[in-house]
Amino acid sequence: MAELLVEQIRPGLNVRGVFALKSKRLLPYREVPGHFLAVTLVDRTGEVEGRLWEGAEEAGARLKVGDIVAVEAQAVAYNGAVQLRIDSIVKENGQIDPARFIPSAEGLEEARVKLQQLIDSLTNTYLKALLSLLFSNPDFYQAFCLAPAAAQYHHALLGGLLVHSVGVAAAADSIARDYPQADRDLLVAGALLHDIGKVYEYRCRGAIEQTDEGRLLGHIVSGALLLDRYIARVPDFPEDLRLKLLHMVISHHGRYEWQSPKRPKFLEAALLHQLDLLDAQADMFSRAAAGREDKDAPWTGWVKGLDRCVYCR
Repeated sequence: MAELLVEQIRPGLNVRGVFALKSKRLLPYREVPGHFLAVTLVDRTGEVEGRLWEGAEEAGARLKVGDIVAVEAQAVAYNGAVQLRIDSIVKENGQIDPARFIPSAEGLEEARVKLQQLIDSLTNTYLKALLSLLFSNPDFYQAFCLAPAAAQYHHALLGGLLVHSVGVAAAADSIARDYPQADRDLLVAGALLHDIGKVYEYRCRGAIEQTDEGRLLGHIVSGALLLDRYIARVPDFPEDLRLKLLHMVISHHGRYEWQSPKRPKFLEAALLHQLDLLDAQADMFSRAAAGREDKDAPWTGWVKGLDRCVYCR
């Protein structure tokens, strides 16, 4: 049996593949004693329902939602959809490539190049030294370039954090020309730094999940702590600049009800909040329109993150 992705599964195929276990339910048979296991399996291309008829109770006890599972099954047609009749489902304990289960953002190489260009463009020697020091750490840089920007609402993709951060910073660079009273270097640096705590907020395996640190501290607090550690390593870093950068990180959500410890208190912080919101909403509107099932429909369904339907014409 060839190893298949979800999008390749068709009725009549023998299926062997590795999937993330999105859901499981142990359900009773209608007419005889016993139970069967109903599962939802996912990879980066979609999801498929599956049923395990034999050994269901044992499998249900040893598997948990979020596990990566190796599956052998037959694909059948059921109620107009594809369903897997599972012969074997076991937890996969080997090396897992998150890219098999989580889509990657587009334009990652271009975003890496743009990140370095933005750092090189800084004329403030302290800010340039700070960002060069942080992004020259290979462990941090790799984590930053692979991390998602969110679990579901915007840029919820491998590399989403890089694309989002560079997008906000590029917009900051552009808008600074229209607001000459703003400190362009401070705004661009704050844009590149505002979400660095997301490196610690999320982990990616079969899905994007919050870490313990993400749940207990959140990316704003983690980001401020990380930033302050690196600022301390730059000789003679000005205290007023330190306070401004930290404030931009902790205020970039803009509102207390959006888990922002502080609201923006100076121009560059206020601009950063608006640019962050702009880039996030542009992604949500675009993905909502692109992801609707009926591409000819003028409206999407209800979009939870936007709290509205989206018009697509």
